[in-house]
Amino acid sequence: MKIKVLGASGGEAPGEQLTAFLIDDDILLDAGTAGAKLTVSEQRKIRHVLLTHAHLDHIHALPFLLDNCIGRIAGPVVVYGHAEVIEALQKHIFNNRIWPDFSVLPTEDGPILQYRIVEGNRPFQVGEYTVEPVLVSHSFVAFAYIISNTGGSVVFTGDTGPVQELWAKVAVLPKVHAVFMECSFSNRAQDLAKMTSHLCTADVGGEMSKTGREQDVPVYLYHLKPEYAEEIRREAEALNPLRAQVACSGDEHLFP
Repeated sequence: MKIKVLGASGGEAPGEQLTAFLIDDDILLDAGTAGAKLTVSEQRKIRHVLLTHAHLDHIHALPFLLDNCIGRIAGPVVVYGHAEVIEALQKHIFNNRIWPDFSVLPTEDGPILQYRIVEGNRPFQVGEYTVEPVLVSHSFVAFAYIISNTGGSVVFTGDTGPVQELWAKVAVLPKVHAVFMECSFSNRAQDLAKMTSHLCTADVGGEMSKTGREQDVPVYLYHLKPEYAEEIRREAEALNPLRAQVACSGDEHLFP
């Protein structure tokens, strides 16, 4: 599994890219960033988009990605998400007002956009990977994703506050290569993190301790709000023996 961090920020600022991970060139997990980090030809290789939820910083690049693909690739780009996420896209984005309805373009029988509703705790297949969505705790319905192949699993929390079910599943996975965990706020904004259903740096160790694997699995923190990013970086260094570090746009990881 090859993972490239296209964006790891929870907000826009100079040098910051919104959340998106490219998996093996053809799978995009969240779509905060695409064109800012991928050439048009690289964007046209993407065939699957896994959305954790419908907040703007996670779907921002999707309309432009599809615009760069329509009429240029064979077959649709499949967008996976909770039923409420798909409904939000249909009603508020691809509605022929904000953006064209790509689910019927260029033709109704051969659209560039195909929606796929997925359900929590019901794994589905994307290429060689088994993808399990797990509901997490956020201000709007949101999934974490556990992505697995024969070599092991990688976990993406999406936006969330503290949870139990996700970590119970991670605890029993045969092999976990990495956890990509949201960490939106530094510890001075702990109350704001709780209010908005996000995590702060102090929450990271507690969440990983629920897996029993806190000293064995690398943790990459992402979705840092720009105002708090430097503080989170400093606080993350003090999380030892937890294997935590901040993910950065441009990072690449290769797992068996």
